[in-house]
Amino acid sequence: MWKLAKGNAFLPTTSIRRLQTLYDKEKNVNSKLRLLSAVHRKRGESIDKIAYLLSKPRRTVHGWLTRFQERGISGKDSIKQTGRPVTLTLTQRKNLVKDLERAPPHNATGLWSTKELKVLLKRKYHVEFVNQHVWRLLVSLGFSMQRPRKQHYKKPGEEEITQFKKKPDEKLDITVRKDLLWAHRMKQHLA
Repeated sequence: MWKLAKGNAFLPTTSIRRLQTLYDKEKNVNSKLRLLSAVHRKRGESIDKIAYLLSKPRRTVHGWLTRFQERGISGKDSIKQTGRPVTLTLTQRKNLVKDLERAPPHNATGLWSTKELKVLLKRKYHVEFVNQHVWRLLVSLGFSMQRPRKQHYKKPGEEEITQFKKKPDEKLDITVRKDLLWAHRMKQHLA
């Protein structure tokens, strides 16, 4: 497992000078470290000594050097991991935003709950998520968590509130009466 070529046998088509120029031009820190390990191995250093010089574990340095032997100079760059494929396509996400902008059925507050959203996702898009991922999905779509304001149990109904409010017509009558009363007093005062 630890048998790797060293010296001129390591990367036989590439010279130390070429490795050093690549090292000097490289901007990525991790790629620079990998190239430096290749330079040391090309000079005939042991894996333990390279690991000590670079302050990296022996297994890490061995992995870098193995990559250089398998892929050549391109071993300096790490391969991007694709990750898990998305479960909702871009068009499905756009449709979901439209669905979310409409108020949820059977909910007077107009706000979506996690349960309601999970039911919608399962029914319409045939996808199941855990609660935490439902929130992540909402945040990624530009929504935020909102809670309806709690109502006091003694709060009057809308009808009572409208009866309690003053009518604008009544206010007008009061000001007119005040103006007339003032004018009447002024007449008495002047007379």
